[in-house]
Amino acid sequence: MNTFIGRVISANTRGFVFGTRVPKTDVPVFGSLVKTKIAYRDTTVFGLIYDIQVLEDGMTKMLSVADNVKPEDIAFQRRRRVPVEAHVLLVGYREGEGAIRHGLPAQPPITLDEIACCEPDEVSEFTQKQDFFRIILESRDCPADELIAASVREAGAMRGESQRKTFALECGRELARLLANDGARLEGLLRRIQ
Repeated sequence: MNTFIGRVISANTRGFVFGTRVPKTDVPVFGSLVKTKIAYRDTTVFGLIYDIQVLEDGMTKMLSVADNVKPEDIAFQRRRRVPVEAHVLLVGYREGEGAIRHGLPAQPPITLDEIACCEPDEVSEFTQKQDFFRIILESRDCPADELIAASVREAGAMRGESQRKTFALECGRELARLLANDGARLEGLLRRIQ
């Protein structure tokens, strides 16, 4: 596993929720590709973060309604680790050392499985093909258009300068194919990707 960022709280065949307590600067990013392992055929499952909830922890709630809060109390609270829940849409998997497949894995992760951010080379490999766009577009659980745009921007940022434009064009072509009958939606998505 790569950089550990949290543990699974709940899961189903379409996605999972993980919890973490991170410093303010390390809160997971909308559209990031994350992964975890499941026992079935030594499978790594991949998902995109589509919702992030910063939770209150009692002290935050008290400070938000208190009179005459001292700046040092707010500064102390902000330096503490912030409880965060992130919702993830499953978009692919790899069995053992095989090729990455875009689709839903045979089973979801189990509670308390470790979640890690994907490394740039994994993001590049995962996004070589954009078959996962269909999964996002068909999902009712997430803001599909925003998630596609964010995931393309995130994956593009992990590529070299010379590869970014080619990658964006490939994504645009795939979206044009998938949304051929919905020009307004396609136009909006392409603007978000830029």
